[in-house]
Amino acid sequence: MRWMNAAGAAAAALCLIGATQAAPSPDAVLAELKAGNGHHVSKKYAHPHQTAARQRELATGQHPHCALLTCADSRVAPEIVFDQGLGDVFDVRVAGNVAADADVASLEYAAEHLHVPLIVVMGHSHCGAVSAALEGGTLPGKLPDLMAMIRPAVDQSAHEPGDRVANAVRDNVVLVVQQLTSAKPVLAELVETGKLRIVGAVYSLETGKVEWLPAPAGHAAGHSAAH
Repeated sequence: MRWMNAAGAAAAALCLIGATQAAPSPDAVLAELKAGNGHHVSKKYAHPHQTAARQRELATGQHPHCALLTCADSRVAPEIVFDQGLGDVFDVRVAGNVAADADVASLEYAAEHLHVPLIVVMGHSHCGAVSAALEGGTLPGKLPDLMAMIRPAVDQSAHEPGDRVANAVRDNVVLVVQQLTSAKPVLAELVETGKLRIVGAVYSLETGKVEWLPAPAGHAAGHSAAH
């Protein structure tokens, strides 16, 4: 992989995973994701880990270096947004990037058994699920359950200046990060011991750029995401 400046060291550390299974630091993973998103924005992809050899290597096990909870929107594909490859990212995708019990369990598996040091919760601009929660009304099937999970962000953003959808998208990410950070016993304990970092982000459909959100109030500086 061809990273630039500080991201080069991060990529070098991550390349050791396949050989040694050593877990990288959250900082190293975050640096690689930021570098990969830069590739996406500039449309100059490295396309790492997309070979037949990589596919064969993964047949015997997986060692992803991060987990992503993202919206199921077809325009938000994590491996493309962050220029990653097979086995690099443990994806949990659900409309509105909410965290129901099954989603939390999936992230617990990634953190506890696959030892990912970083979980990213990523929303995106013009999110249809968030827009639907803002509009309200009667919906069929299980959609009301989904709307109920997004409703706290809608309520929180009600009096914030600016675009209602953008504010609710951002608040929804922040609330889910807080939910996961306090999810006991697995995620909360891993965060408390410094083995896991959970950060929030918002992806722009227009520019392809990922905006990294500051850590929730009350978190130690060492657990915050760099801008």
